[in-house]
Amino acid sequence: MRTRPGASWRDAYLRVAEHLVSQASQARPVLTGTSACVDAVFHIDAKRLARLVARPASTSADDTKGSELLARVLGRIMAGRGGELLTRWPAGPAWICALLGPPDRRQVGGTGPQASWALAAVGGHSVLALADRSPEQLAVIDPRTGLCADGAIVAAGSLAPSGHATKLPHCILEFTAGTSHDGVTLPRSSRIILRFGDEPIERDEQFLAMTPALAAAAGAGLVSGLNGLADDDSQDNMTERAWLLALIRAWSDAGLAVIHHELAEFPSPRRLREAAAMGPATSLGLSLSELFTLTGSRGDPRLLARDVAVLSGVRRVIVHADDWALAVHRGTLHQKTPHQKTLHQKTLHQKTPRQEDVRHQEDVLLAGNAFAAARARAGQPAALLDPARDASYTDDRPAGGALGDGWQATCVPAPHLRRPAGTVGLGDTFVAGLLLAESLRPADPLPGEPTPTSAMTHQSGSTEPHEENRQCQPQPSRKTRARSADCSASPPRRASSRSVPWTIYRISPSCWPPIPPR
Repeated sequence: MRTRPGASWRDAYLRVAEHLVSQASQARPVLTGTSACVDAVFHIDAKRLARLVARPASTSADDTKGSELLARVLGRIMAGRGGELLTRWPAGPAWICALLGPPDRRQVGGTGPQASWALAAVGGHSVLALADRSPEQLAVIDPRTGLCADGAIVAAGSLAPSGHATKLPHCILEFTAGTSHDGVTLPRSSRIILRFGDEPIERDEQFLAMTPALAAAAGAGLVSGLNGLADDDSQDNMTERAWLLALIRAWSDAGLAVIHHELAEFPSPRRLREAAAMGPATSLGLSLSELFTLTGSRGDPRLLARDVAVLSGVRRVIVHADDWALAVHRGTLHQKTPHQKTLHQKTLHQKTPRQEDVRHQEDVLLAGNAFAAARARAGQPAALLDPARDASYTDDRPAGGALGDGWQATCVPAPHLRRPAGTVGLGDTFVAGLLLAESLRPADPLPGEPTPTSAMTHQSGSTEPHEENRQCQPQPSRKTRARSADCSASPPRRASSRSVPWTIYRISPSCWPPIPPR
């Protein structure tokens, strides 16, 4: 793999980071859902790796099942592969804790809640579909996340828990490249999610009831979680899918232009294909390994993503890999106002609609990468989005350009760390960044700043900035850094509407549900 020092790409990401942090609080809210869980995270150091490799003697049925699970885990990590493993085993979480000791931390799981957490870290706003409001689940939801209650939006931290937990916690094994024991060395930083039962989607009826008003004011919507359903055609599963489809259609009917469906690892390729073709989303997201599983091929990711887009009926497919992100797209997902600019851009000359779409998709990918890289650097969602100085930017990535029949490929490198501080939730945090980019309000360009792509040689097909635009850009100002630190600190939980932050939404009251008095 060829990489370059990446000074020009680092400068581009610095500009993107400052712009996102400065504009997040003014962006339209993002609607997130539709899965949630509690993650017990275990960082696998050399001592824990030794326990995984040794595997306890099988003295019980649980030990036998656990040993079989560990064999699957070891097979994946030695192949440098992460993902999810499902073992329907109620005693599984307790067995893992007995083997590895208490988890290093407990945190929120699920694409929607993690995206909400990442958005809150930079001062962005979201409303989450959450049916499970048990003490265990609410304890890990970021308290700034918006929830629907009694016809209004309230902060999660202001709600009193209700009900009982019905889902088993996920056990997440987090690996760092280079960790070794007894001749076993981990080749790649990744994580494996251990699930121990089927899980319903978050059928939040209060959220669904408020959807017309929510969608009218939102910038984008996110759905996920179909991989948690049982791998069968039971009536319960049909009911879950029908509810989710009704939600997506309600968003579409209300005029929400960007509806993003993020896939995951499914129990079977057939279920993954069914989820991808569910519709009527406008955008589909998945990892590179999920793309290969979905298509049954390891061919050109651009052509595979185009085939998935045609199959799914979406106008965009986004593929995120370790060190690059790719969008295959046809036509804009939403109409911009005449004066709207893409992120931090200064328009140098009139662009064709196709060029404007490429620029927009580049902005979306850069934002997603900035969010994910910041989390990889900090180990959790972060307000400071600056890329690490030692991050690398690969040249070994899919090429951009026309794919035929109106389809276009756009690809940018990601700030990649070989030994990140954390690998959990990077894909979910990437999604948060791309949805924030879709939700930014029209704004004037930052004076005097070239875009990351305005200096690219489109005619020659090169995707590297010209030399004259490689001057070092200034670091974010002290004021911006101070604001970032404030955004990172979670407010205290209170059983009062005084913690509700929704007055900072700059939305007409006619477009937004009633807000509780402060």
